[in-house]
Amino acid sequence: MIYKKLPEPFRKNPYVNKWIEILKYKIGLRCSGLLLEYPYYDSEYLSSYYQYYIKKFNVYGKESCRIHFIRESTYCGYITVSPIVHYWNLSKSYLLPELLLEEKAFLMLSDFEANVFGSLQKVAAFPWMNQQRDFSMCAHVAAWSIMKYYGNEHTGYKDINIGDIVDSVPEYTNRKLPSKGLNFQQMAEIFREYGISPLIVKKEKGHEEQFYQELLCYIESGIPVIAAIDKKSHVVAVIGHGDMDYNILHEKQGLIDSSCCITSIIVNDDNVFPYFPVSRKLKDGGTDNGYAMADIDFILVPLYNRVHQEYSVLYEKIIDYLETGNLNIAEDSVIRVFLASANSLKRRALQDKSMDQLLKDILLRLEMPKLVWCVEISSKDEYKNRMVSARMIIDSTASPGASTPWLFVHDRGKIRYYNAGKWYETLHKTEAYNMYQHNLKEVEPWK
Repeated sequence: MIYKKLPEPFRKNPYVNKWIEILKYKIGLRCSGLLLEYPYYDSEYLSSYYQYYIKKFNVYGKESCRIHFIRESTYCGYITVSPIVHYWNLSKSYLLPELLLEEKAFLMLSDFEANVFGSLQKVAAFPWMNQQRDFSMCAHVAAWSIMKYYGNEHTGYKDINIGDIVDSVPEYTNRKLPSKGLNFQQMAEIFREYGISPLIVKKEKGHEEQFYQELLCYIESGIPVIAAIDKKSHVVAVIGHGDMDYNILHEKQGLIDSSCCITSIIVNDDNVFPYFPVSRKLKDGGTDNGYAMADIDFILVPLYNRVHQEYSVLYEKIIDYLETGNLNIAEDSVIRVFLASANSLKRRALQDKSMDQLLKDILLRLEMPKLVWCVEISSKDEYKNRMVSARMIIDSTASPGASTPWLFVHDRGKIRYYNAGKWYETLHKTEAYNMYQHNLKEVEPWK
């Protein structure tokens, strides 16, 4: 059906039947209607057309088409089909994750607009496209998807296209086009070009669990991460994680990092449709696209440039602080570490009816930088119910060598906070309150 409706130039692509079959299998009966828009002038494809394809002897068209997906009265997003014929020809695409997920997931999503035959629609999605092989490779697409997300979700970042990404690649090692892929240093330069301070983390032998903890901490912070899989010579954008397995907590004792309950990550991989789950270890049946979390060798974290406290240094300070008995917490406590904006943290506190009023008042008046590190501490039962009984807020702009970057700490009986250059302490009994969950959106798949 889709194949017959596609304009004739798009049917020349030898891969078109394959992605149509995959699309039918993935979406199936979840979609009740399709709209095909042609011609559509896609800014992403046009950026590659004017930089590269217009210079070729063979003629490449400028017109793309879009396939819009509808579920009854819900607009579910679109896929763009470009006129290239040498590789997969799916360009800029925004799809509701409910269409593609098989299990519950926690994702970074932003509301993108689409003009559908004069009607302005919004779709909560994460950007995705296929690589074009000669113009853009997996690394370009991963960087593009993150920058596109940042440009739409946060103020202060430019809305850029794939042509901008390719053009910003440093040319001191090789020419930009035809593309031969990027190394991590080149990817880092792309982010620096747009005002982001990238952090590169390598998985060290014997410290694999710490590496996964750091990766998942940044995901819990709502920061999309580029992950490199050396055995596949491939990179993907990590944009969320799967459901929690709380049964794992029964096996743990002492201070327990919450990341142990996360058994899969969600990636946007340009070789498969978006919101692709990747488990910690390869499953039987070949459903993992040939790699697992255990195969990730490096991550690149696009950090806000004023975040000076990095996770690896900070985590040791947090554990030292808790192990010395500074907070009255349960012996087997679950700790969850993440970055959050001060405004969002305060807004959620104001809305939380379960939070103690004095605790709320102090938090709302606390002076904080734009982004803060937050440590939430729960008993095992509290964590299963998404509740928190102790919390630490940490200055993300503090120097790595700062021994006490804390701004606010409390347990069930005491509140300490730092304001206007002074420390204050209040003895006050508090009850457990709701966990902060604003960085990621919880999504259930449609049946």
